[in-house]
Amino acid sequence: MSKFEFNRARAGASSRVLTRIGVCSALGLSMSWLPAIVFAQSADSQDAGQRAEALPAIDAGSSAPQRNERLGSQTLAPLMVEGEAINSADAPTVGYSADATRAATKTDTPLITTPQAIDVVPREQVEDQGARTVNNALRYTPGVFTGLAGSSSRQTTIALRGFPGGDVNNTFMDGLRLANDPGGYSNIQIDPFFIERIDVIKGALSALYGRAQPGGLVNYVTKKPLDEPRRMVSVYGGSFGTYGAGLDVTGPLPDPEIGNYRVTVSGETSDTQYDVVERERFTIMPQVSFNLADDTSLLLQAYVQRDPEGGFHGSVPYDISVNGDRFRRTVDDEWVDSARNYEEFDRDINLFSYQLDHEVNDNVRLTSKGRYADVDTSLKQVYQNGFLADVPQATIDFREQSPGIPTGYYDQFSPNALDRFYSRAEENLTALTFDNYAEFGFDTGAIEHRMVAGFGYEERDNSVRYAGGYLATPLEAFDPNYGGDPILDDDSLLAPNNRQTRQVGFYLQDQMEWNRFHLVLGGRQDYLKREYTNGTTGDQADRSDSAFTGRAALLYQSRFGLSPYVSYSEGFNPTAYTDAEGDASGEVAPPVESHQYEAGLKYQPPGVDAMFTLAVYDLTQENVLQRFGVRPARFDSVGDVESTGIELSARADITDRLNVIASYSNSDVEYQDNFPAQGVIEGNTFTRTPDQLASAWAKYDLTSAIDVGAGVRYVGESYADAANTVEVPDYTLADAMVSVKLGEFAPSLDGATLRLNANNVFDKEYVEACFSTNNCYYGYSREVIATLDYQF
Repeated sequence: MSKFEFNRARAGASSRVLTRIGVCSALGLSMSWLPAIVFAQSADSQDAGQRAEALPAIDAGSSAPQRNERLGSQTLAPLMVEGEAINSADAPTVGYSADATRAATKTDTPLITTPQAIDVVPREQVEDQGARTVNNALRYTPGVFTGLAGSSSRQTTIALRGFPGGDVNNTFMDGLRLANDPGGYSNIQIDPFFIERIDVIKGALSALYGRAQPGGLVNYVTKKPLDEPRRMVSVYGGSFGTYGAGLDVTGPLPDPEIGNYRVTVSGETSDTQYDVVERERFTIMPQVSFNLADDTSLLLQAYVQRDPEGGFHGSVPYDISVNGDRFRRTVDDEWVDSARNYEEFDRDINLFSYQLDHEVNDNVRLTSKGRYADVDTSLKQVYQNGFLADVPQATIDFREQSPGIPTGYYDQFSPNALDRFYSRAEENLTALTFDNYAEFGFDTGAIEHRMVAGFGYEERDNSVRYAGGYLATPLEAFDPNYGGDPILDDDSLLAPNNRQTRQVGFYLQDQMEWNRFHLVLGGRQDYLKREYTNGTTGDQADRSDSAFTGRAALLYQSRFGLSPYVSYSEGFNPTAYTDAEGDASGEVAPPVESHQYEAGLKYQPPGVDAMFTLAVYDLTQENVLQRFGVRPARFDSVGDVESTGIELSARADITDRLNVIASYSNSDVEYQDNFPAQGVIEGNTFTRTPDQLASAWAKYDLTSAIDVGAGVRYVGESYADAANTVEVPDYTLADAMVSVKLGEFAPSLDGATLRLNANNVFDKEYVEACFSTNNCYYGYSREVIATLDYQF
């Protein structure tokens, strides 16, 4: 066993060793030995050694009863002592409670000794809750809000500790950033069917990863090739004409000494809860792992996804969704603002990755990983942005001077008609991402070290062609006509604009352990360059920045499973290219800087698969840029924003039959400056940040054949505008699940499981969030899906 594996295993064993003792005829032990054995294995190394020396040798090969005359004993029937294996961060997680993660430190470190708040969403939870998007998979995670765009499924929208944009710079796959563009539509969305677990790390992590949103990091750990054959077929169907199927096959190559393979495939089609649009997706992820030598391995992975139909991404004004006072009526959660003949979202995602690991010796390990991304996105969309009656008359007069719009055109519409625009874009995003680091294990006196030194390089190029016009036909809110040609002016594409980002960073981190204290110190120096070229005018804008970010954290691991900790971390994040209307008329904005103080308690009770976490934090983001317009590249400065809060998390496999998740978070996210033009007032709450989030989920095995699960989710109040004049009410939703192992009733169906999931059981109609008073987003209506899995 290498030093890396030994240190991790020892730390985890201190809180979880002998959890099951069963009767067996294979090994005879007298009952008097058990307390001494348990104590010896659950104490630290020095205590364990002293206890072991005090105990007589046990002849495991003898069937004769053994007796300790000094302690006294009563000989019982033969017993089997079964030690529970500790889940590695690289292995599939069993149950709901994970043991370790790599995302927080880039080393395989137990959660109980990592000094920051961490939540892991394992595969079993994703399946039990019927989550078919990452947004839905994270709904039971404290401090995470994924309802920024309501029931839209074409993008992953994540806000961590009150700060949105985690889907842009803070979404990783297998430790490498997914190269999304904050000023475009090419959001790289990963299907949960291909994910083994989701690690959510809270707080600024620029000291390891460079540019990042300060709220945290979300890392998808994908399924990997296994050396044991496994095969699974899944089919499902249900509400809104949703149908899908998946295949997952893994095992050794024809020559097992060479390596293993895995092929995962899925496809889905759905009419969605909106009549005008559909959603389709087809994905394949082939992988091969090679054993190049006893101490060297290479993994090759491809992720190819086709989204010919991206579903709905539209909004509803506040006055006809949350509040119906203006017209004394509202529209339901199936209402759309789009046009049947001008709705297109076609996206092709191609990711090609590698990871090379080489263990030089027991104390030195080298890792090199990289990914090439190529994403093509085509968009056509008509959307509303408020009522036509609220548009100034001078604006109407100006529009009616345009070719194709006759004088008096807008007079034909009623007061409840919506002013509509359109977006058309074609994008091609390419990116290269590399991360190379060495891990060292050594001692300096009584202090044990795990040091990581490395460098990363990222480049991203996005070529974007936008349409030149933007006016579309108005839509009667209560008598919508989705047919016809909605375009009022020229929608031809302009010459491509180009956005480029280059980042290189060098980092060093040391994890130190001494006498049950765990200290983490780290820092990273980054160099960043951004360039923007306007394809129509030829104008260019660029900016070069450098930033040093650090982290320091201290944790004490007690003997009874309690670990208090404190931490400090820094971050920087280049949010936008310009503070103008997506062109080169403004200068490239400086990176947003942040710092966070966090303190917390972790508790992992001995003998139970469980983790309880309490965290309090104070997080400040400086020079924040916030998007107020409907165009994706429009950002305005709102000064500093401070987020303070508390998070509680509980995950427990209480028994072999009962799994429980519970969470609560309370946050106060406030503007620290005044910007009257944007309605920003010091002390006001940041938009789209619920003040509270709470959830609980439990799964219980009723019998060997039937499992049932149920959960409840609460989302608190938020604001639709920076002036805090418009409030979005809170809401509570319920989910349920029942699963049946068919093989328990018919042996010929062994390996088949039928599961029924119902989300939003009571079909509550609710608004998840509002981007502004004109743009609110309905949440998912009730969805019932039946899934048949067959493992063979």
